[in-house]
Amino acid sequence: MFSEKQVVFLEEAFPRKQEVIHHLTHLANERILDADRYEQAVLAREESFPTYTIDGVAMPHAKSDAIGEAFVAFARLKTPVHWGSEEGEDASVVFLIGVPEAGNGEQNNNLHLKILAALSKKLIHDSFRQSLSEAQSVQEVYQLLQEIEEDFK
Repeated sequence: MFSEKQVVFLEEAFPRKQEVIHHLTHLANERILDADRYEQAVLAREESFPTYTIDGVAMPHAKSDAIGEAFVAFARLKTPVHWGSEEGEDASVVFLIGVPEAGNGEQNNNLHLKILAALSKKLIHDSFRQSLSEAQSVQEVYQLLQEIEEDFK
């Protein structure tokens, strides 16, 4: 689910969450079959209900036939971006979740909910969020994310 290649520290400032989503959906990722279609699915989901969660964390996500295999990408933003519907809901940590659209009889129909639950279970802990914010390298963040993957299995 997690790949070290999908952990990024973004140094550039983004004026809006739409630009963050565009950037993340167009990073090199062999699990995304069509970045433009996937971006549109994420933006549509975000329009229906913002995915800001708590304390600077956003989890934009979408189920889409533009995804070949489920993944979670992580980005830490240098400059927080307004993400939620309320004042002060600014994200500096973003988990982009992609899940293939389930076909008839496929078991992954609720996979995105399972991923969101696994992430949320760790993110409710201040110490985990602080560790993500303070990690100095991609490898440190990836090790932290491996804890979530272990819980997911």
